[in-house]
Amino acid sequence: MYKRRARIRFWHADDGEKAWRAAALASGLGGEWIEADALVGVGNGAAGPWPDLLIALDCKHPPALLLAPHTRCKCWPRDEGEQDTRQRILGILGGLRLLARLDHSGAPAGNDA
Repeated sequence: MYKRRARIRFWHADDGEKAWRAAALASGLGGEWIEADALVGVGNGAAGPWPDLLIALDCKHPPALLLAPHTRCKCWPRDEGEQDTRQRILGILGGLRLLARLDHSGAPAGNDA
């Protein structure tokens, strides 16, 4: 089902450390399924291609960022720490695994095309 890993970008209005910690946690928990990076503030300074999913941390409404047409945005309200972020990331990974099981496939074979 999956030809490449899902690209997830964690965004925070002003706390770059929090965004990068979330990206590192996501990569550590599900590097075979996703590639994660971070972006802080308004702008598109993150390296790499457009994400499939932009996760806006500590907000209730999507940020006013220029996004690619295929990019979905998910807002995560303020969390209770790393354990809360971890559970949310595990939920995303569980969804990817569930969809892959539907067609008897597995994680992408490292093809980042």
